[in-house]
Amino acid sequence: MKRFLLSLFLALAASPIYLHADEPVKTGWSVGLLPAVNYNNDLGFQIGGLGQVYHYGDGSLYPQYLHKFEAHAYLYSKGAKQFIANYDSKHLIPGKRLTLSAQYMDNPLCGFFGFNGAASPYYSTLDLKKSADKDDGIAFYAHHQQRFLFSADVQGSLAPGLTWIGGVQYTWQRYADVSLSPYNGTETLYHQYVETGLIPEEDNFGHRVELKGGLVYDTRDLEANPGRGIYATAQVTGGGSWSSACRTSLLFSADVRQYIPVVPSLLMLAYQVAYKGLVAGSLPFYALPAFNMRGSYSTRIVGNGVAWGSADIRFTAARGTLLKQFFEVGLVAFADAGGVVQPYELEAQRLLGDHTTVKTLDGETFGPYRCIFDPAVATGERLHISVGGGFFFTMNRNFVTAIELGKPLNPQDGNFGLYINLGFSF
Repeated sequence: MKRFLLSLFLALAASPIYLHADEPVKTGWSVGLLPAVNYNNDLGFQIGGLGQVYHYGDGSLYPQYLHKFEAHAYLYSKGAKQFIANYDSKHLIPGKRLTLSAQYMDNPLCGFFGFNGAASPYYSTLDLKKSADKDDGIAFYAHHQQRFLFSADVQGSLAPGLTWIGGVQYTWQRYADVSLSPYNGTETLYHQYVETGLIPEEDNFGHRVELKGGLVYDTRDLEANPGRGIYATAQVTGGGSWSSACRTSLLFSADVRQYIPVVPSLLMLAYQVAYKGLVAGSLPFYALPAFNMRGSYSTRIVGNGVAWGSADIRFTAARGTLLKQFFEVGLVAFADAGGVVQPYELEAQRLLGDHTTVKTLDGETFGPYRCIFDPAVATGERLHISVGGGFFFTMNRNFVTAIELGKPLNPQDGNFGLYINLGFSF
């Protein structure tokens, strides 16, 4: 895989190609139905399909669209099932943008790595997933997640490039021990957190409703694959979570992204600086802000507040038309950095530093490890950094597939991650 990615990178980087590069203007309805055979570091190999339907009208706004519909259905090699339906339009409600999304996820091996980033030690030997004889196994950094989400957002214009945004989101979730054979669901970090009270029983099931409002400043020339412009948001979110008990919270988030054409239509620098954190109240563990660093696991770095930055260099190596469709192929190199700036239950976590884990697998003993908190490994939070690269494909400027390989600089954050996603990470 590494040799293949390197060979493709060098071949594309050798010289830009522009054959039949005149871009046809799309009108009416454009339908894309594609099988999906992808890979995600958290979920494994993905098999499924997706459909995207764009309505461009008379083409006067192309590459902008009038309406966009999406439907996804995926199965993953680690056992998860995911279904997604999205709708987006700036024209259904005159003068307003409406975005609707519904998602369902059933993930029997959902990652759980503890709280507060580096304060939770990570042991790669406990991240093995099964034994050779299939009668026992390790799924130490996992729990079972079931989650349904529906959201509706509306945006309205205040000034050129500046809009207000308001929305509502409802989430139902249930979390439990891993129940798949050959894993022992009681020998997991999640089970230890529940058993010791770091995760209260009432947080493992329930509902959450969030209301948000804020401002969006957007001067991007194209949302899916911008060549220039700024995208900045500032939002306040009020939420309530309830099952047998009710917990309320107020969060603030800010996100600034800029896309700088170093060489127009050929080489671009994109960067992001962001923060999300708790202002008042308290959060259940499943609603904690997370820093999703490419190359690590999406739930590795969580807390009451996280801050991060990312930078991409995107090089368009070739573009052209095929079967009346406009395609682009390019390369990307990136770096991510961030961490927890507001800890979550850190003192309670420290008090459990004597809690140890021993695991025997195929006759080999692992441990004892201090898995909740180990002062020898995790003396405090630090800056988490990863670097990597990959390539991307676009069709008709709006359909983007990005394939990226990321490597954390510290082995406590993981080994590496491969991602094949629809769209760029930002």
